[in-house]
Amino acid sequence: MIENIRKYTGLMIVVFVILFISFFFLDTRSVRNMSGGHAVMKIAGRSYNDKEYRSLGTGSFELTRNLASAGDFGLYEFLMGLSSGATSQDDASEKFFVGRMILRQAKEEFGVYPGEEDISAYLKSLRVFAGPDSQFNPETYRNFIEKGMGRLGLTEKDLRELASDVIASKKINAIVGRGLSVDRNAVAKDLALEKQQISGEVAKLELAPYEEKIQPTEEEIKKYWETISDSFTTEPRRKFTYIIATPNLPAEPKVDEAADSIADATASEDVKKAAAKKKEDAKAKRAAEFAEERRKKQLELDSLVDDFSYQLEQQKGSGFEDLAKQNKWEVKTSEFFSRTTAPKELDLALRSSSKGSKLAEELFRIEPTSDPVSKISQPIAIGENQWAVARLDGEEKSRPKTYEEARADARAQYISEKASEALKAAATEASTKIKSALAAGKSFADAAKEAGIAETKAFSAVTSSSKPDTATQPANLFTAARTIDPGSLADVITESDRAFILFVGKREVVKEADAAKSIDAEVASSTTKNETVAFMSWIAARTEAAKVEQLYKR
Repeated sequence: MIENIRKYTGLMIVVFVILFISFFFLDTRSVRNMSGGHAVMKIAGRSYNDKEYRSLGTGSFELTRNLASAGDFGLYEFLMGLSSGATSQDDASEKFFVGRMILRQAKEEFGVYPGEEDISAYLKSLRVFAGPDSQFNPETYRNFIEKGMGRLGLTEKDLRELASDVIASKKINAIVGRGLSVDRNAVAKDLALEKQQISGEVAKLELAPYEEKIQPTEEEIKKYWETISDSFTTEPRRKFTYIIATPNLPAEPKVDEAADSIADATASEDVKKAAAKKKEDAKAKRAAEFAEERRKKQLELDSLVDDFSYQLEQQKGSGFEDLAKQNKWEVKTSEFFSRTTAPKELDLALRSSSKGSKLAEELFRIEPTSDPVSKISQPIAIGENQWAVARLDGEEKSRPKTYEEARADARAQYISEKASEALKAAATEASTKIKSALAAGKSFADAAKEAGIAETKAFSAVTSSSKPDTATQPANLFTAARTIDPGSLADVITESDRAFILFVGKREVVKEADAAKSIDAEVASSTTKNETVAFMSWIAARTEAAKVEQLYKR
C-alpha cells in the first residue's frame, strides 16, 4: 500500500496544485454561495441566497437610509434610483437588491472599478461622519462601524462595498445618459423669465360667502353620499406594547458662590484677577465633567437599547416584556388608536426631525408579515435623548363608514364642492367683465368694482424669490404672472378657499453680471436630471430583461 502511494506521489502533488489553483481563481461570488444559506432570488439566471440578500439588500438598504439621513443628497438619489416604484418597505428593499445586482453587472460591463483611495475619500466626505467642525471625524466613523452597523449584521467591508457601488452608479449614470444635452438658448430664455421683476394688481373672491348660501337637504346629502360612499372610510387603528427608555442622567451640580472676604476685597488687582480665573477654570472643569458624565450615560443607554433590539431579533420577537424588565424599563400597552388620535404618551416628536414628525407616524409605518420580528419596531430616537421600541399587538383595518358615521363629512364635502363650483364660475364671470372694461380703457381697480369686487391690492417688483403675502395674494403669484403680457390678465387662480384675478402691469428683466455662469450651471443641473431619468429607465429595462424570480415565494 505504502509503495503504491509512493509510486503516485508526483501525480498527487500535481492534483493538489491544480485544486489549489482552481480554488484560488474561483469566482468569489460562487464561494459566497457555497458558504451556506438557501436560494431566495434569481436574477439574470444567477441565484442569490438569503445571506447575500440580507447583506446586499435589506441590511444595505437600511444602512443607506441611515447614511442619507444626515443630508447627503447623493445617497438619496442612489437609494431612490434603485428602489423607484416601490409600494412598501419590503418591496423597496427587494428592488434595491435587484437594482444593486444589476448595477454590479454593469460595473463589469463598463469597466467601472472605483479604487480604494476613491472609496476612502468618498466616505470621508459624508456628513454622517463629520464632527462639530464639519470635517471627517475618525472617532465618529469608528463608532458608526462598531455600533451603528452591528445591529444590521454588517461590517466595514460592507460599507466600503456600498460606497464603491454609489461611486460607480454616478459614473454609469453619466454613461447611460450621455448625449442627453440641454438646449442652452432655451435655458437662457427660461432663466431670463425667472430673473424678472413683476408689478401689477390682484382682486380676491372668498369662498365663505358661497358656502353660507348652500343649505343641502337630508335627501341631497344622502344621495351625494351614495355616489361616493366608498371614499368615506374609518382610519386603521393599532394597538402597541412599548417602552420609552430614558438615560439616567446626573443632576447638574449646584455650586454655592462664597461671599468675598475682607481679604479678598482688599487684595490687589493681580490677586483678584488670579482668583477670578481660578474660579472660572473650576467652573469650566465642572461643566466639562458634567457634560462628559451625561455623554457616558447617553452612550450607556444607546448600547442597552441596541442590545435590547438585537436580543429581540435573535429571539424572533419573543420575550419583549422580560428583556425590558431586565433593564428596569416600564412596559406599557396602549388601547387601539388611529394615526391622528395617538395617546399623549405616543404623540412625541422624533429627535432631529426637520418635518416635525411624531412617534405614532413611525409606528404606523410598521408592515407586519408572517415573521414575528416584523411586528417590532427598530429603536426610534425621540425627544432630546430618549428611545422608543414598540411591538404591534393588534390592528383594525380600515372599513367603509355607515351613512350615520359619514353624514357630517359628506355634508361638509357636498357644501365645499358646490361652493367651489360657484366660486370658480363667479371668478370666471368677473374676469370676463374686467377684460372688457380694461379694453375700454378703464383701470383694473375700476374694472374690478364694476365686476362686483370692491377691493384690489397692488404689488410691485415681485421676483422668483419673493414670498407673497398669502393673506391677500395667491401663493403662486410670480409663477402665474411670469409669462403674461403687461396690461393683461392671467388665468383665474383658484385656491382651496378663494380665487384671484391677477393683472400684470409691468415686467422687467433684471440683468446679472455673471449671467453666463448661471446659464452654464443650470445647463449642467438639467443635464444631470436628464441623466438620472435615463439611468432609472435603464435600470427598469435591465430589471425586466433579467427575468427576476422570487424563489422564496414558491
